[in-house]
Amino acid sequence: MLLAEPPRTQYDLNFQVLGFPVRVHPFFWIVGLLLGFSGAGESSDFGIILIIWLLVTFVSILIHELGHALMIRHYGREAHIVLYAMGGLAIEGRPQSYSSFGNPWSFDSVEPRYHSGPRTPNEQIMISAAGPGIQLLLAAAIAGVLYALGGRVEMDYIGFVPAPVPVLPERLAENFNLLMLFHALLYINIFWALVNLMPVLPLDGGQIALQLLTQQDPWGGAQRALWLSVFTGAGLAILGVIAMQSMFMLVMFGSLAVSSYMSLQQMGGGGGRSPW
Repeated sequence: MLLAEPPRTQYDLNFQVLGFPVRVHPFFWIVGLLLGFSGAGESSDFGIILIIWLLVTFVSILIHELGHALMIRHYGREAHIVLYAMGGLAIEGRPQSYSSFGNPWSFDSVEPRYHSGPRTPNEQIMISAAGPGIQLLLAAAIAGVLYALGGRVEMDYIGFVPAPVPVLPERLAENFNLLMLFHALLYINIFWALVNLMPVLPLDGGQIALQLLTQQDPWGGAQRALWLSVFTGAGLAILGVIAMQSMFMLVMFGSLAVSSYMSLQQMGGGGGRSPW
């Protein structure tokens, strides 16, 4: 959800997955814990729920960014991954090699090993779609495991928003930790993957809408994508607080709608003209 790579810190976690360098900023864990606290409530298994939530969030967002990174690699480019404040970035290029942590406020973290030219619109669409797509495939695999165990997936509603609910088979019905694991895996990899496909910039759906609209009209299409982002973001913010009682949805999508409107103002497209 970020547009720029966050600064390095001495507390970053660094490793590699499938040849992609991965960096986890400490804010990722902090925000994840805060959201876990709000979701765990006053359950007697509060600690276990929090750990399960944090691990599933980490794995799910990492897989989301791996989807982007694998598609970038498919088009002949290198990539690295950064997880930050419950969001993630798959960034084209390789990170610089640091013998120390260097300047923690520097954003100059990509070593330009080669110049491959700009991405085509269709490449950008495929790269943007790959993140939510791989999450939905993971959710399908998780559902398959659940059915193989003799369980099933039912639909419940948060307000009037549908949400998947795992039902364990009778022999496992009392395993609360396993139930929470399936619940978190399905919720994050279905609900948040679909949310990420909403046409709100800079989310993946917003990037896809931007490419589709600018292919038709390079200047007017960018304005239409921003207007679409404003209206959709505002609608999701209202839906989140009314239907789901989620202040997180209100703040996140409200701020994205405002950001898109400010971008329109800078383009001179926020006046009284119809965007369509």
